[in-house]
Amino acid sequence: MGLPSPGWSSCLRHGSVLLLPLLLSALLCSSWRAAAQAQAPPPPPQTDPTEAAAVNAILGKLGLAAPASWNISGNPCSGAATDDTPLDDNPNFNPAIKCDCTDQNGTLCHVTRLKINSLDAAGPIPEELRNLTHLIKLYVLSTSRLKSAHQQPLFTKQYYYTKLKPHALSS
Repeated sequence: MGLPSPGWSSCLRHGSVLLLPLLLSALLCSSWRAAAQAQAPPPPPQTDPTEAAAVNAILGKLGLAAPASWNISGNPCSGAATDDTPLDDNPNFNPAIKCDCTDQNGTLCHVTRLKINSLDAAGPIPEELRNLTHLIKLYVLSTSRLKSAHQQPLFTKQYYYTKLKPHALSS
């Protein structure tokens, strides 16, 4: 028995040459697929639907319009509502909200601050405010036309600010 015949080794060499590009192609395709899956960004966090509806209802009942920069169609907790943009003394964000998007591993946002300043809002405090169960700060300025359920002016001072305890508005 000895070495294989020259014809056999020639066949092995040509077969290896043909098999090598096929293996490399398969390896590249699988690595590209894995890289594409690994680089796909996670979906953005979503606003709690009850809170999104509450914010829109509150603004609507007070006769206010959300700024054009807001995504009022379903996810108001985006953009400036989730970054470090300050609300205090910032006329560019009025009305405005701030959100905490750390719930459920960063997939769910809750409204934690609501600002309605110098907008001549009028009417009773909307019942939907109680649906903002994570609200910890409420900013109201020069809105003495807001009335309680007993039709008494709710705010008589020029500036009203409150820091609420978590879940203070829930029933």
